[in-house]
Amino acid sequence: MNKPTHFIKTKTRDTMKAFGISCLYLLAAPTSFADITSSSNTSSNNNKQEITKLKSTVEQLERKLELVLTQVADQQEITTTSPNHSIQLGAHTGVHIGGYGEMHYRNLSVNDDEIRELDFHRMVLFFAYDFNERVHFISEFEIEHIIAGANSRGAVELEQVYLEFDLSENSNLQTGALLMPIGIINETHEPNTFYGVERPIVETTVIPTTWWSNGIKYSQHFNNGLHYDLMISEGLKTEDPGVAASAEPFNLKKGKQKGSFADAFDLATTGRVRYTGQSGLEISVYGQYQPDLDQSAITSYASDATLLGGHIIYQHSTITTKLLYAQWNLGGQAASEAGKNNQNGGYIEINWEPLQQWGFYVRQSAWTLSDAIDNEQTDFGLNYYPYDGVVFKADIQIQNEEAGDADGFGLAMGYAF
Repeated sequence: MNKPTHFIKTKTRDTMKAFGISCLYLLAAPTSFADITSSSNTSSNNNKQEITKLKSTVEQLERKLELVLTQVADQQEITTTSPNHSIQLGAHTGVHIGGYGEMHYRNLSVNDDEIRELDFHRMVLFFAYDFNERVHFISEFEIEHIIAGANSRGAVELEQVYLEFDLSENSNLQTGALLMPIGIINETHEPNTFYGVERPIVETTVIPTTWWSNGIKYSQHFNNGLHYDLMISEGLKTEDPGVAASAEPFNLKKGKQKGSFADAFDLATTGRVRYTGQSGLEISVYGQYQPDLDQSAITSYASDATLLGGHIIYQHSTITTKLLYAQWNLGGQAASEAGKNNQNGGYIEINWEPLQQWGFYVRQSAWTLSDAIDNEQTDFGLNYYPYDGVVFKADIQIQNEEAGDADGFGLAMGYAF
């Protein structure tokens, strides 16, 4: 479900312009009338010259008024952006706020254990500021699980905070803590933009969503629907088995440094090419190269890693189909011996929106993070959108034994503004 940008306009420039021009003519009219009625003592030629002069003056004032009213109208325009991890900015200078949140209820059976859990998963606030038409500040502040502290499972995070420089109408440069241009939901994951109580599991395991890093990114798009992004950033740093026996040196999700005192001995390079030139179709391919997962540790325990992936989204009428696949290839003998050198996964999702406020979906996911362990999960359920920016969800989850055998249902409410 696409998130529209709502514009609340407090300007009526054309009306203001018409009113202003009318006033100018009214102000000019008495002078013109007086000059004309006193023409008994002047020649017809002088009258014509005076009238021509007055017309010229009014035209100059019209042009000045047009400029002033345009500036006033632009200052009065208030723009409210829909929540997007790449916040949509207006063309004027101003402050932008937004946010989203979601609460989950899970009822799962995991082998012999029962889970009954109610959790306000996250609350997010966006704040952005336009320094001028070309330079913008964008940030996202997030609190997870209500409470963040030493004895809690919550977190307080800045998932993105960066400066954006518009280099031209179709290109920009971003620098700061940036979301990786990888996958379907890593950049856009407000609760009313995807189906299911939880985000697609392949995009939180193989692709470690939500994934952000300090870096710099250049983006450009063309009129034919082609887009590309190039990014240089901090790389992953996986756990060091020399520090703790329980460390997982090939657990890529745990290797996210999240821009906090990140080791930057070996930077990561990320690229994406995306096509949206046909209505209802999006094709995207992406990749990332990590030179060294241990960030040049004195005693090396991991080597390089390469991620390749892509997705297709196609919408026809009320039916949307999504296909995604991603694969990590880890170098080095240690990764191969641990059976972790090839980690991959994919999913197919079909959703149907027969009514504007109702949508139904089914998703089949398969992934492997270790040799000979094939995880599978089936999800199906519905989304209900009673108001723009508000969603209620219900779904059923079925896993195979390798994936954890967690079966049950979930409920959620979410909002975005």
